[in-house]
Amino acid sequence: MKHLRYITLLLISSLFIIQARSQIIDSVKVIIDKTKVQLKITDATSKYYKNNFKGALNLYKEALALDKHNPKASFGIAQCYYSMKNYEKAKQYSEDAFRVDPKVDNDIKYLMGNIYFRLSEFDRAEKYYTAFSSTIKPEKAKDYSVDLLIKQLSYAKVEIQKPTKVEIKNMGENINTKNPEFAPCISQDGKYMIFTSRRSNTMGGGIDINYDFLYFSDIYLCKWDEDINDWGKPSNNIGKVNTEFHDGGLGFTSENSLLVYRNIMNVTRSGDIYIAKQSDSESWASPKPIAYKNKKISKKINSTYFESSASITADEKYIYFVSERPGGSGHADIYYVEKKGKNYTEPVNAGTTINTSGDEKCVFIHPSGKILFFTSDSRENSIGSYDIYYCTGRHGNWSEPVNMGYPINTVLEEKTISVSSDGKTAYVGAYYDIENHGDADIYKIDISSLKFSHILSILENE
Repeated sequence: MKHLRYITLLLISSLFIIQARSQIIDSVKVIIDKTKVQLKITDATSKYYKNNFKGALNLYKEALALDKHNPKASFGIAQCYYSMKNYEKAKQYSEDAFRVDPKVDNDIKYLMGNIYFRLSEFDRAEKYYTAFSSTIKPEKAKDYSVDLLIKQLSYAKVEIQKPTKVEIKNMGENINTKNPEFAPCISQDGKYMIFTSRRSNTMGGGIDINYDFLYFSDIYLCKWDEDINDWGKPSNNIGKVNTEFHDGGLGFTSENSLLVYRNIMNVTRSGDIYIAKQSDSESWASPKPIAYKNKKISKKINSTYFESSASITADEKYIYFVSERPGGSGHADIYYVEKKGKNYTEPVNAGTTINTSGDEKCVFIHPSGKILFFTSDSRENSIGSYDIYYCTGRHGNWSEPVNMGYPINTVLEEKTISVSSDGKTAYVGAYYDIENHGDADIYKIDISSLKFSHILSILENE
């Protein structure tokens, strides 16, 4: 009997020990899993701020798989999807994060405002912008441009209800792919089209690990084929125009020379503007810095800062360009130089009628020199993000910028534009939901209803 009691006590003790050990193991496992989650989130956040959105997204998802209700992981996923322009997914995960912890991050309400804006949910966007603004100091709200965003929301609500009569067509799978296509431009004689894309067949096949982990950009050129009455197959094999780094098409001169953007490690001073002359054999020479015959002014156009866009009038008297050099109105401004004889004037800022405290991204001067098109993200009369605007008049005396209206401008990004010589057709790189191939596509827009040809005839007679 005594032995039986001893055995029973021993068994009970063993069970307690096993249970305690199991609890310790479970506790250790929880600590290990929490550590894994935190490490993954930390690593993901580091990748996110290096613009490696896909790498960050995978790590945030791994963290969420280990902790299904982790608000920081959900918030991180929402940020990544927003940066990758998948706004529906961004909405889903931001709402998940907010539901679990409304204070998961100081910027959660700001992010949700941005997401709802991109999805045209204007009332919800305003609600979260207002809520975000109430949680931060007034000077901080200015950094986030909350007041401007709310004004843009109000403008967008009205403009979307009165669309302009334009016809937008996707230029099709011959031109567009699942990769980004943007910055289209037609030569003034209508023989050539160039655009920029970031595809796997980029020269050298490299990925920009120092910026956004996408393929380097190349210029693609196609020729009008009269037999099929359409553009031929585009190619990035354009002599020595493209490099293994960033190359972008900016436009044509009247003689079909190419204006080229280049950002080449240890060669350009950040992004610079080049020109590639066309020969009699219809090939293009290796690009040289813009206005290279006048090195002094060439270095004034291509500063040590970022120059990203350029356009030239048909008479080649004026060159307009975008630069991030200091002394402007905002992040990037539009400037121009005037050719006088064999020389150019010093670069002139286009002024506060055109330039804002934000970002002017693309500039296109109509060959006539009478209409200036540009894109901007910081005007109150904006339907959202980057919109396309135009001014009429002449150099140094432009009209107030006019928003080109919905549906040319949307709640998404319209960053690049060029317009035909007759003013009846625009070519835009955009994210329209019109046979979209997966990223920014090239679109052809009939803008004859905007009567630019009529405006041009009036201005020519002044």
